[in-house]
Amino acid sequence: MSGSRDATREWRVEVDRNRCLGTGACVYAAPSIFDLVDGVATVIGPVDGTDEALADIVAECPTEALRLVRSGD
Repeated sequence: MSGSRDATREWRVEVDRNRCLGTGACVYAAPSIFDLVDGVATVIGPVDGTDEALADIVAECPTEALRLVRSGD
């Protein structure tokens, strides 16, 4: 099922603090997941949403500082 949520799949987002410029694109796209702390993107909530939506949020980062990783990988 394309774009549907797989209940057995959980995601986490890794933030490359050296690449993040604090543009806030991730905060704008998903304020329940991200915030800027000391000018750097920080995961503040559960990484929740469809696979497609989460991939789109990560892709919005202009410095490619975010990486979507399946939990357990």
